[in-house]
Amino acid sequence: MIRTKGRACTGKRRHDTREDAEDHRQRLIAKGAVRIAAYQCRNRACRGWHVGHLPKPRT
Repeated sequence: MIRTKGRACTGKRRHDTREDAEDHRQRLIAKGAVRIAAYQCRNRACRGWHVGHLPKPRT
């Protein structure tokens, strides 16, 4: 699971299903995006799916 550091989902595109989020992720990858993942929102009011960047690897 991706942590959002307590940030709200304001400004993020909401997807109703995981499949919709994965389709959006694939389109972004085709355009050159890297290290992104689909994840379920932890906000109780939203409970949708979002696409976001993965955390940077620790060195």
